[in-house]
Amino acid sequence: MGVFISVMVASIRSQHLLFEIGISGQRTSQAVNHNPSETLGTNDDGSDSEPSIVDDILDGERKTVFEDKQLVDSNTIVDHNRIYGRDEQLAAEARAFRDTLDGERPPDLLLYGPSGTGKTLTVKAVAEKVKDRALQNSIDFDFVAVNFKTMESHSLDRAVWKLGYQTAEKAGVAWDIPRKGVSTDAKYVRLYEIVDRHFDALVFILDEIDTLTGHAGADEPAYSRLLYSLSRVMAEQHVDTLVSTVVITNHPKFRENLDSRTDSSYNPTGIHFSDYDANELIEILNRRRDAFKDGALDEGVVELVAAYGAKNEGDARRAIDLLRDAGEIANRNGETVVTEQHVHAANDSVVKNRVLEIVGGMSLQKKLSLYAAAIVADVSDGTAPSPAVYTLYREICQRSDRDVYTQETVNSHINKAGTYGVLESERTSDGFKSGVHLVFAFTEPVDAVIETLEEDDVFDDIELATVRSIARRALRNT
Repeated sequence: MGVFISVMVASIRSQHLLFEIGISGQRTSQAVNHNPSETLGTNDDGSDSEPSIVDDILDGERKTVFEDKQLVDSNTIVDHNRIYGRDEQLAAEARAFRDTLDGERPPDLLLYGPSGTGKTLTVKAVAEKVKDRALQNSIDFDFVAVNFKTMESHSLDRAVWKLGYQTAEKAGVAWDIPRKGVSTDAKYVRLYEIVDRHFDALVFILDEIDTLTGHAGADEPAYSRLLYSLSRVMAEQHVDTLVSTVVITNHPKFRENLDSRTDSSYNPTGIHFSDYDANELIEILNRRRDAFKDGALDEGVVELVAAYGAKNEGDARRAIDLLRDAGEIANRNGETVVTEQHVHAANDSVVKNRVLEIVGGMSLQKKLSLYAAAIVADVSDGTAPSPAVYTLYREICQRSDRDVYTQETVNSHINKAGTYGVLESERTSDGFKSGVHLVFAFTEPVDAVIETLEEDDVFDDIELATVRSIARRALRNT
């Protein structure tokens, strides 16, 4: 990529420590101040007292590196002119939506590809443009976007309720159906009533649809039943409105689980989105430079953010979020220019929070297994052969007087961490007499995994130098 990332870990950690100490001290001082009037800057009789820290922030001159922070909010629908590297996809979506302006039903679309590659961004940008054109032609067109991954329940009933609620919002009418106590069929009826009365054409954008699995043991996943209903709504004369769907997924193989009826009636046009490379990410970020004030981005900042994004599977959404987070850190430090140091600090924070979210809910044995794999990877070439991992795991358990599980169970625990994107594994052999074993390779920074795990009290009595020594010996004997 021509871009090198050198993270000054010691410097950044010390800055983080100072920052945390500062925040901790601030909270402590506020905690012992039990008089609300002192905190808010008023006396007991209501008269003004000395300005508090809250007053200073709210009333003082606002110092910020941002000019329009919404432009670096990955949820903002930007104009299609700001979208880079997706001309082919934009054109395909525009051709499909063009049918609406001619009074025809647009074809169903299936947008698939890795996270952060512009699937949701492009289709919403095109839909907004078509909505403007439709208005000029006196066509009541709109789109309703639902991300099913964010729902607390992944049942068909909750999905229909959510679609109805957001469709009613777009129509400007009340959604008078409670979440519970009303059948799914009744929710469908009310949804289609609103669609038929208020729209000439409507597109349902169904994001992360593969997460809509429904109840365990059902004959078909909930998304199969939903797609069947939406694809048949016009044919079965529920509405006169031109209804179509745009399905967005990272996993196009979800179609393999469609019921045969759904598979027959649902025939979308597929549009593929590939990863962005570093140069494309640089251009994407440059098109959002005006989110910052003139001169607020130091030389090399955009390139560094793009390099981090390219390492993270070409995810533009994460790159945009990282650029915003770097700006937030500059603001908190009272600085007027975002530097590479802010980017490194922001990335450290993002990585640690992501790892913490993953490992925080793990059981003790899963943490011990993952910790052993991380230590072995850290002292080797970045990979961790399962025999060496198990040797270290067994030593850790024996030294801390904990139950020792079988190697098969330990491997299973570690592989489950792979489902969250922490690591990957593959089977390999070092020769005929060595047999086959697993090799784990971390996709998240190993040092971040170790540091996050060591925050658990369980690891207080484990000497890092000792386990590293055991790991090296295990690798030599493997």
